Amino acid sequence: MASSPGGSSAYRLRRRQPAGTAGPRIRPLSSAEIASYDHLAPDLAARVRVVRLPMIPGRYVGITLGRFVCLDRNLPPNGASHLLAHELTHARQWAELGVVGFLARYLGGFGRGVVRHRRWHPAYRDIELEQEARAQADAWTQRRGGVGA
Repeated sequence: MASSPGGSSAYRLRRRQPAGTAGPRIRPLSSAEIASYDHLAPDLAARVRVVRLPMIPGRYVGITLGRFVCLDRNLPPNGASHLLAHELTHARQWAELGVVGFLARYLGGFGRGVVRHRRWHPAYRDIELEQEARAQADAWTQRRGGVGA
């Protein structure tokens, strides 16, 4: 068994954190973000929490569950993220539709897409709530002059 420089036999290897993962695991939106993401009402924006969840399933980089926006990395709290603009649209959808309404529309849209396309990714792209989130994030980026990471 390897020993640490201090002589202890309980030597722990420290894994290096991937880039963009340092910082808090959960945080509120910053005042800059609340001001920037103008497609979200300020009272809802104040309740949103951004959660770093490095192990989001599949190829996803973000998923929103109610007012919790889960991302696979930390984003700078500067209000300049296209991804966060997209996920905040989902937070608004959850707030407007409620749990049952959101899940019924989202999963129903996905199910119809699977029947129509017989493939997962086109079915996902066809979900009405995803189309709205993409459109809102694109419009937000355009209002910023095309700037949004």
